[in-house]
Amino acid sequence: MSRRLILAAAFLLAAASLHAAEYAIDTAGSNVQFSVPLMVVSKVTGKFVKYDVTVRAGKNPDLSQASVTAVIEMGSVDTGNDAWDAKLKTPAFFDAAKYPEIRFRSRSVRKSGDKWEAVGPLTLHGVTKDITLPFTIEGRFEDPNPDEHIGLHTSFQFDRRQYGMEWAGNTEAKAVGNMVTVEITLLANRIRRKVP
Repeated sequence: MSRRLILAAAFLLAAASLHAAEYAIDTAGSNVQFSVPLMVVSKVTGKFVKYDVTVRAGKNPDLSQASVTAVIEMGSVDTGNDAWDAKLKTPAFFDAAKYPEIRFRSRSVRKSGDKWEAVGPLTLHGVTKDITLPFTIEGRFEDPNPDEHIGLHTSFQFDRRQYGMEWAGNTEAKAVGNMVTVEITLLANRIRRKVP
């Protein structure tokens, strides 16, 4: 979560052949958001404002050799409430000082029906587990007529307890649900390179 991801999404930016178009993320039109149930009847929403996404294009036009590395700064959490943001950074919740980054690195990218999937390890709160990130691409990124702007989107859920965030003894955390929903939307602009 510099400009970081969870995620994970710039895998799409990879123009897959040597001659394919390349894209760069436009942070003004991108979001890394999350939501967690609160007291069963409501939910807490937030976002991370600092994240980096690095994409390397593969040589195959089907994106099968594309790769992505995403890093999110835990301390950049923003729920719209200063008091909650401060609490979430403490050891009782995210422990941002000890675990400053969320990381994802794709090991493979594959087509699944009308969508894509990026598979690889997600490291969160000091725990690393393999995860499959489904994503969609809006727009044409292939030659011969690639679009100037591409949209990338992924949505997935995980159980916070699987990443060591059980928050035992934290009475405030008892009102927070276990399942975290992550929504990542990236806007990418085509890179125009000068021909020597």
